[in-house]
Amino acid sequence: MTEFPSTTTVIDQAKPRLSAPEVARQQGVNPVDYLRQRGFVYDITDEEGLRAAFDNGPVTAYIGFDPTGTSLHAGHMVSIMLLATLQRMGHRPIALGGGGTAMVGDPTGRTASREIIGLEDLEHNLGKIRTQLEKYLDYEGGHFGDNPAALSVNNADWLLALEYIPFLRDIGRHFSVNEMLATDTYRTRLETTGLNFVEFNYRLVQAYDFLHLYREEGCLVQMGGSDQWTNITAGVELIRKADRGKAFALVSPLITTPSGEKMGKTGSGVRVWLDPAQFSP
Repeated sequence: MTEFPSTTTVIDQAKPRLSAPEVARQQGVNPVDYLRQRGFVYDITDEEGLRAAFDNGPVTAYIGFDPTGTSLHAGHMVSIMLLATLQRMGHRPIALGGGGTAMVGDPTGRTASREIIGLEDLEHNLGKIRTQLEKYLDYEGGHFGDNPAALSVNNADWLLALEYIPFLRDIGRHFSVNEMLATDTYRTRLETTGLNFVEFNYRLVQAYDFLHLYREEGCLVQMGGSDQWTNITAGVELIRKADRGKAFALVSPLITTPSGEKMGKTGSGVRVWLDPAQFSP
C-alpha cells in the first residue's frame, strides 16, 4: 500500500509561490511588454529605448507621492503596482515623497490654488505614506530573489537647499514660457481663476526632482498618471538639455470614479483610503 506524506510534510516542503511579474522575469519578458499587456501603459516617450534600457540591466524608476493627506487611496494603486511590478522584475523603485513640491502645489487638474500645508504636517503625512508603501515594496532587498532594495526619498531634502538665482540660471533657462502657457493646465487656469507665480514654477521644480535623481541615483524613468504627462516629460527634456542625458517617461491610465472624475483626495468623487483607520466602523 502506497504511503503518502502527511499534510504537514507537504506544507513544510512547498516552495514559495512566485508572483506573476517574477514568473515573467524568469521567462525573459521585458517589463514594457508586461506592463502593456496588463494595461498599465498609457504613453511612453521612447518605447524602444526604454525596452532596451530594461534589457541592459537593473533600471531605477521613480514615482512621486503627494503628502497633502495622511493616507494614499485607491487612485494611487496603479502607481504602487507599477513600482512593485518593476521591483519583482529585478529593477529598483524609488518612492518620492513630495515634501518640497507640496509647498508649491501642483496646479494640474485644479481650478483653484492649493492650501499650503505646514512642514510639520507634511512630515507626519510622509511617515504615514511610507508605512503604507512598506506593504508593497521591499526596502531591504532580496525578497524577490536578487531584486534591489526600494528607496524612499523626500524632495524637501534637496529643494529647500536650492538658491534662487543659481536655480533660475541653471534650470530656469531651459524652460520656454510660451510652451508652458500652451499646455491645458496653465491655459485653463489663466482663463478662469488665474495662476499664481508659485504654481507657475511647479513644473520646473518637479522636473528638477527628476534631474536630481538622475544625477544622484542613476534614475532613468519617471512614472505617474496620464495627467502628469507634461510635468514628467519636462523632466525628460531637462535631463537632455542640462546633462545631455537620456531618460524616459511612462504614464498609466487614471483610476476614475463612476462619473469619470479622477479619484483624488479632494473633489466630489468617492475615495477609498488605503489606511484602515480612515474607514468608517
